Amino acid sequence: MSTKSDVLMIVLLCVGVPVLLTAGFFLSNGSRYYLTSALILLLSMLPVFRLFEKKKSPVREVVALAALTAIAVASRAAFYMLPQVKPIAAVVITAAVSFGYEVGFLVGALSMFLSNMIFGQGSWTPFQMFALGMVGLICGLLFHTSKYRRNRWVLGLSGGLLTAVVYGVIVDTHSALMLSADASFGSILAIYAAGIPMNLIFGGTTALLLLLFGETFTQKLERLTVKYGLFGKAESS
Repeated sequence: MSTKSDVLMIVLLCVGVPVLLTAGFFLSNGSRYYLTSALILLLSMLPVFRLFEKKKSPVREVVALAALTAIAVASRAAFYMLPQVKPIAAVVITAAVSFGYEVGFLVGALSMFLSNMIFGQGSWTPFQMFALGMVGLICGLLFHTSKYRRNRWVLGLSGGLLTAVVYGVIVDTHSALMLSADASFGSILAIYAAGIPMNLIFGGTTALLLLLFGETFTQKLERLTVKYGLFGKAESS
């Protein structure tokens, strides 16, 4: 992150999307989740469109985004019988590490929205989109230009922790908001406590997959970056 436009884009995602989530949930009691999801996708696309400004034909980038999103969606669908044992976060994290925070957030939000066409849409969808998008954004900021992006242990442990904490807290917040206005502090705390086992499973699965395959997948994506100039050439470690 080195320019004012980067700061603006990050603020747009970290502040603008939560504002949309809050407004969409409280103004319609979560019933307008398709509209909220569409607006989140629109905001998610703006940082990526900025990367296309100097390209005459961003077809390769669009194809890469579509392929990464398809892999993420398929990875979630393939394990539909195992709750929270999903490779989707690992795919999003490797995309963010290889191509940057802009791609990480968009692939995270878009893949969660599309995969919920299989698992079911609802008021939880925008929260899941923002949650996985934030995991991608944070990993992109931390590792895209860092020498540690090819360190499987750093990437695995960090990715697993971010998935369990960031994704878990945001999605569990939706469950807490679904309680009535007169809910006690204890009942809200119980919501977050009940989500800990599932969040640990999701984070643990993500960490394991990154440890086993993260380095190889990242290297292959970075070869595409160097060969075709996708989203700008990543710094070499």
